[in-house]
Amino acid sequence: MRNSEHLLRETQALCAESEQIGAATLETMGRQREQIERSSGFLQESLQNTEQARQIMKEMAYRAFKNKIFLYCVIALLVIANGAVIIHLWRRKK
Repeated sequence: MRNSEHLLRETQALCAESEQIGAATLETMGRQREQIERSSGFLQESLQNTEQARQIMKEMAYRAFKNKIFLYCVIALLVIANGAVIIHLWRRKK
């Protein structure tokens, strides 16, 4: 009988320990879930920021292209103007 009682108490202690381990595991898993959810939110925010940066970079590249075309046109106009002045001065000397 004593052996049975001892075995029963041992089993109860083991069950209580298992319950504590299970509760601690659930608590840890809950914290990990919150971390994963926060990380997922951060990831979504990072993806949005990356997409916004991509759009800004595209706009900047397009503006730089437009500026470059404008500068080439100004250079061409100045070359033509210089040519016209040189031709005018050359004809004037004759």
